[in-house]
Amino acid sequence: MNKQDNTLSICNHVLQLDSSIRFVARIKDRRVVAFSRNVSKTPLLDSELGNMAHYWASIKAGIEEMFDGPLGKTNWMITAKEKVKLVTLFLDDGQLIFSLDVNSDHDGIIKQIQDRKSTRLNSSHSQQSRMP
Repeated sequence: MNKQDNTLSICNHVLQLDSSIRFVARIKDRRVVAFSRNVSKTPLLDSELGNMAHYWASIKAGIEEMFDGPLGKTNWMITAKEKVKLVTLFLDDGQLIFSLDVNSDHDGIIKQIQDRKSTRLNSSHSQQSRMP
């Protein structure tokens, strides 16, 4: 399996963790390298706004990294909107971003992903890089 296929496989796996997950993407070097959508959910953004949202998530992540020294590494951050929650998980080599229905249990979903970081997801990707 090549690196692109494996990254997409990880996005698909995360998408299956909970029915409230709307979208999952893997970002490296401020670029989306793979993504997966929940086909049962209507997208809230058109393609152009979606691309801007992904880029903005990577910019915010870069700003957060400025504070890593004095405050410690950022594990994750969330933006709660009226219609959706936007979550960014920080990884050793980029970010995993995902959107959730507004009433979702974001703490539980984040914990599921973090628990898999050191088990199935990380070991399946260990040849290329560390990944959730």
